[in-house]
Amino acid sequence: MTKELSRRGLLKSSIFGAAGAAAAGFSGAASAAQNAKDSPNTAFDAIVLGAGPAGLVTAITAHDAGAKVAVFEKKDRPDGNAIFALGSVCGWGTRHQKEQGIEDTADAFFEMMMDISKQMGDRALNRCYTDNISAGIDWLESNIGVKFGKIRPMPYPRLGRTCRVEGEGITGGAQLVRKLLAACAKRNIPIFYEHKAVELLHDDRYAVTGVRFATPEGMKSFAAKAGVCIATGGFSANPEMVCRYIGGWATRMVLRGSTSTTGENISLTLPLFAKCVNMDQMHNGPIIGSTHVNPADVLNSGYGVQVDTSGNRFMDENNTYVIKARTCAQKTLDNFAWVIVDSTCPVLDKVIPKFDRLNSPYGKADTIEALCKSVKLPVEKVTKLVADYNARVEKGTLGEMNPPCTYKKPHPIAKAPFYAVPFQGGLTATFGGPLINTKAEIQSMDGRSIPGLYAAGNAAGGIFYHNYAGGAQLGAATVFGRIAGAELAKRAKA
Repeated sequence: MTKELSRRGLLKSSIFGAAGAAAAGFSGAASAAQNAKDSPNTAFDAIVLGAGPAGLVTAITAHDAGAKVAVFEKKDRPDGNAIFALGSVCGWGTRHQKEQGIEDTADAFFEMMMDISKQMGDRALNRCYTDNISAGIDWLESNIGVKFGKIRPMPYPRLGRTCRVEGEGITGGAQLVRKLLAACAKRNIPIFYEHKAVELLHDDRYAVTGVRFATPEGMKSFAAKAGVCIATGGFSANPEMVCRYIGGWATRMVLRGSTSTTGENISLTLPLFAKCVNMDQMHNGPIIGSTHVNPADVLNSGYGVQVDTSGNRFMDENNTYVIKARTCAQKTLDNFAWVIVDSTCPVLDKVIPKFDRLNSPYGKADTIEALCKSVKLPVEKVTKLVADYNARVEKGTLGEMNPPCTYKKPHPIAKAPFYAVPFQGGLTATFGGPLINTKAEIQSMDGRSIPGLYAAGNAAGGIFYHNYAGGAQLGAATVFGRIAGAELAKRAKA
């Protein structure tokens, strides 16, 4: 646990620490924020809640369109999911696709987005994403200075669509936040840290007029002439909300992202009768809770069997790592399982060094019996299971197992050394939130936009359902952050 905290602390501090020039430029914004703090009830054209990519994109766009805007962050630094992300942005029609000769179309991309959401994602929002993502990626490059690496070929749905932010020593997501912070500093956009939004202020027609904050100096209120954009992320780190909207089993999942995503997108907007959608939907992935090693490559390799700590199979090994992580939390009380593979598994040379580097335990032995003893699995039960699995691979009867194993090209577990790789179900992010329209306006229960209230990034609901294409969350933060910023500026002028 100490190593995990040290890693996280280093990651967060590195957003600022290695960028001397950006830090120096940020001092102007910090000074402006301090001056504003000294004057209660300071008025802005627009207020943005959350200093992650969606919030910073919104603020920069609103500022560049002529609005007086401020960002408010409840922690003492940016602390959302993005700083832990690899930093991919999923899009089509980009300069990078064209330069690499990758053919793609808007319709193909849109159909992919809908397919991944099982046709349950809001069609208008996914079309809006499709129509604006190329310009958004270009904007990140030209206006913010984000550097993207060469597109790498990947399986469906990513294919040749993900532009990976070059991290330059930190995660791509953290680098993206750093670039956006530097852009805010260059524009003298004030960022108020340790200001937790506790209430949206509104008039007697429920038009949003400002925000009430809890600060180290006590409660403070700030006015927003044009309105407020909520970009605080989802509620994955709020066990009560996770239990209420997803189920008690999900509270046993390991948190894969930030501990700060505690559901202000819900608690702030429900009093204004916001329509919240897709509240039971989320993204899952495998993780080791104590060290945060990610064993997803083994789970996706098409090799081996999965067993719980009692030595029982409990799912089809042909599922994706997302389904395997979710099923682990649903079907095991301790949310812990093992993948048993042999030395022919082609991803071991990539996964095992991660475990070694972080002193994360796993099993390795020359026999299945010795392997079971090393990780405290029932020796007789698992040995018999592996023998049965190998026999069925030879006969082609894996589908008759209970539950069935539907590997299309199964591989025996026969060549020593053998490995037992642990995993737990992890909760990456929630998809539920207040429904927005294509102007990023939050919708009310009566089907109208709540005046002056916007949402972007994972704070918004309606875009994702069931799953998402890798890089689409940062893509949505970019697309709808730019839309929200432009709408706030337009409203301020009106």
